[in-house]
Amino acid sequence: MFNKRILPLLAVLLLTACASSPRIQTMQAPGADFSDYRTFAFMDPMGTDKAGYASLISRQLIFSIRRELEMLGFEYTDDPDRADMLVNANTHLDEKIQTREVVDPFMGPTYWDYRYGFYSSWPAYPTRTEVTQYSVGTLTVDLVDADERVMVWEGTARNEITEKTRRNAASAIDEAVTKMFDQFPL
Repeated sequence: MFNKRILPLLAVLLLTACASSPRIQTMQAPGADFSDYRTFAFMDPMGTDKAGYASLISRQLIFSIRRELEMLGFEYTDDPDRADMLVNANTHLDEKIQTREVVDPFMGPTYWDYRYGFYSSWPAYPTRTEVTQYSVGTLTVDLVDADERVMVWEGTARNEITEKTRRNAASAIDEAVTKMFDQFPL
């Protein structure tokens, strides 16, 4: 009875702990008072529309950012000239390489292989270098004072891009934007 209740809970906790969550950083301009801002609009074109058309990423960003700002009490306007704040977003993908030294056993498989990797190597064991390539995505959301054209807030999310995040890009973007605006100073 005890195991039937505890095991599923432990499985969920382990899966949650293994899930990769974006690292969030936010910055606010000194002296910025967000009670002075009531309306917002998106910059045209946004930083994610470098090809001259609205990308799928831009459309998801607009949806997620608009939802979060409206939940914070700001009002959306289509006219950037009537907005108190302008919103822009940028994305960047970095290719990273990680190397590490791995000890190869001196002889073939033996009885002691079950301990492989738990202890430091003997000087006579050969080593090889493993190279792993991975991608890190960065999403930046900027809030700009429309009159002065100065940034008043910036949120940045960084996360490793896996095949799963590529397939579920919309939910990954939405999660990052939500976590950014959880740290919004209001």
